[in-house]
Amino acid sequence: MSQSLQAGEVYQYTTTGAVANGQLLILGRTAGVALNAATGAGQKIGVALEGVFSINAVATGAKTAGLRAMYRATGSTPQMKVTTVSGEAGTGKYTIGTIWETAATTATTVKVKLIGGPIAAI
Repeated sequence: MSQSLQAGEVYQYTTTGAVANGQLLILGRTAGVALNAATGAGQKIGVALEGVFSINAVATGAKTAGLRAMYRATGSTPQMKVTTVSGEAGTGKYTIGTIWETAATTATTVKVKLIGGPIAAI
């Protein structure tokens, strides 16, 4: 008989370096938001895999509610970016959720509803 072990909205992550509270993390192919800060590697923190969060964003492009929220790797920090509903050509861009609330094109944060599961390149 199968038993529930936990609800699954929060993943216990062992850090590989410093992490800021609220930082977007990409764990394999799953996007999450750090619920705690860590000063270095080897620390356990909670990472939310579901929910709506204010995430750092690139200060360009439409940020309209309902559009796909993407991330792109730039150096060691993932950046959140948005794209049209139909997708954006190119490699290295991954859907992490949906823009939850419209923000100005120049906004450096945007509210995103995480998809809560594996992400795929478009």
